[in-house]
Amino acid sequence: MKVELDSRSYQWLRTTAPDSPAVVELRGGRETALAMRVEEVFSYRRPLQPFLLNCVGYQAKGGVWVVTLVFQLGTESERYVTGRVYLNPLQNEDAVLLQHLALQERFVFVFLNMSLSGGVSQERVWSLEERYRIRLLLSQTGRAVPQQPVNTLEFERAKAEFDARFSLSHLLATRTPIGGATLPSFRGAVLE
Repeated sequence: MKVELDSRSYQWLRTTAPDSPAVVELRGGRETALAMRVEEVFSYRRPLQPFLLNCVGYQAKGGVWVVTLVFQLGTESERYVTGRVYLNPLQNEDAVLLQHLALQERFVFVFLNMSLSGGVSQERVWSLEERYRIRLLLSQTGRAVPQQPVNTLEFERAKAEFDARFSLSHLLATRTPIGGATLPSFRGAVLE
């Protein structure tokens, strides 16, 4: 698959640290993907097993929503790439990325070399159930496309609250075979 990053995503990736995932737009801004600059692109050419991905929405005590893409990818060297990336559904750019996730039929993870001149991509089916969960999440956050962004400090507090409650290893360990996550109940809302 040929990787076509939009210019904003390209500029954003240039500023990210190596091995730090970022949410980007592909195919002329019509598809949401994860991308990461890596030292060695070659090790990501074979199919990744597993390719686990889950989107979790969390409403903090202050009412602010955080959307987290949690992933685990296996490589040919039998190591795992794991991480989480946050989206603020009340920021216009992030809301658009979530809207893409509500419509697209596949999810792509792009590995790019350090200069962003070449790379490889891996993809998996983004199921009807996963797309439905994103639509439900967008309806829960109050607006499909927000008019005013939430205060950045409030969003950072909500992220910290979510991180304090759920470790990355916990989110990955509670994955079910069909791709969902089972999370304990608590004050605050998790949409799975």
